[in-house]
Amino acid sequence: MTAAAAPNPSAAEPEAQPKQPGIDTPCETTRARFDFYVAGPFFNDEEVHSMERLEAVLEVHGRKLFKPRFGEEENRVHDEDWPKLCFDKDIAGIRDSDAVIANLIDGDTGTMFEIGYAYSRGTPVYGYYEGLKPSDTINLMIAQSVREVFTGPDDLAHWLETGEHAQPGFRQF
Repeated sequence: MTAAAAPNPSAAEPEAQPKQPGIDTPCETTRARFDFYVAGPFFNDEEVHSMERLEAVLEVHGRKLFKPRFGEEENRVHDEDWPKLCFDKDIAGIRDSDAVIANLIDGDTGTMFEIGYAYSRGTPVYGYYEGLKPSDTINLMIAQSVREVFTGPDDLAHWLETGEHAQPGFRQF
């Protein structure tokens, strides 16, 4: 299967989506446009290393990233304002990105929300699942939301360089 070319900052702007009160409020920290919002879990060493590999491939290929795993570090005080601040900043990051690439290393509910939110806005969504095998499963709601699933750094790099991708086999449930 040949996919559409990888998102590029010089591509035409997507059609404006309707504003949602309380969600589409501009975020002071995300005024720039991003090529990719990099969604995924970062709660243990395995997840962090997988996120690092994903981000490295995108950055080596000149893509500008919104990385929510770093965006809250300085504000992670967990007072009563922190959850809303984090939520608003991440929503703005999705809105300000040309596409979302989601690390499917586990069933992180935050990542699943980000996929659904981006999909509902018409933002292209891509999956990244290192070592995906035909016997592995991806939830059908996620599998149907993503345009492509990449099986690791080399697979993603090939697509970024050529715009070509062979969709791997996997089960949907």
